[in-house]
Amino acid sequence: MTIHSSAGRPAGAAFGIVPSSPGEAPTASCGASREVGPGCIVAGDPAGRRIILIHATFSESRAWTRLLRAVPAGQEWVAVPRPDPVPIGGASRLRGGDPGVPAAALRPLLALRRSRKPLLVGSGGGVPVALRAVLEFPELVGGLLLIDPMAEETVRPGVFRRIAACILPPVVRDSAAELQAMAPMLDAVRVPVTLVQGKDMPDGVPGASFLEQRLTGCRNLTVVTVPGQQVVPARHESAIRGALAALVASVERGGA
Repeated sequence: MTIHSSAGRPAGAAFGIVPSSPGEAPTASCGASREVGPGCIVAGDPAGRRIILIHATFSESRAWTRLLRAVPAGQEWVAVPRPDPVPIGGASRLRGGDPGVPAAALRPLLALRRSRKPLLVGSGGGVPVALRAVLEFPELVGGLLLIDPMAEETVRPGVFRRIAACILPPVVRDSAAELQAMAPMLDAVRVPVTLVQGKDMPDGVPGASFLEQRLTGCRNLTVVTVPGQQVVPARHESAIRGALAALVASVERGGA
């Protein structure tokens, strides 16, 4: 694996991580973490099973950074931002957008290590991208961990956000609409899936039940709940680590 600046690279290497050439030595050391592109961080064993954490908000990015401080032995964790295209025409909301665009950008990261497939972790707006990636590249993904699959992104008021909004309207993704548009395809998912959500979801929000009813083809479906209405990765770190460890074990028992 090579780690380098993402500036000036083709779309396939947008995250600053590309497969290494034959015989090329890895440049990342086990246990170290570093930023290799805008919002993209890698840590762990360069030869281990790759875990790709997809984030769509700044708060999720900070949470992934905390998680990457302690990567389990034999794994490499890569935190990447959802690579959305620039909105056209000053759109303030991407309702039912096409998660296939950012999913395709993940392809260079889906590297098999000693025949072990990578796992995808999606939170909020990263959930549709993770699902679309496993549909597009089913032979390259070993399992999915989906956190708050139907959660809306919250925008906290602040002076910098207000200034930015005057220049360019903010983009808020509608993950629920994206997932509903993908509903007819979801029964084609075959890998083990773990859903993590708050157990006090408000009435009228389908949450994990929407995916439970549609992921009928996956080998194993597990639902993990945490206290509260929403999963906050920074607050529920132990629950996320536990769910991911159980998913890795399930994938390994299945030979992937």
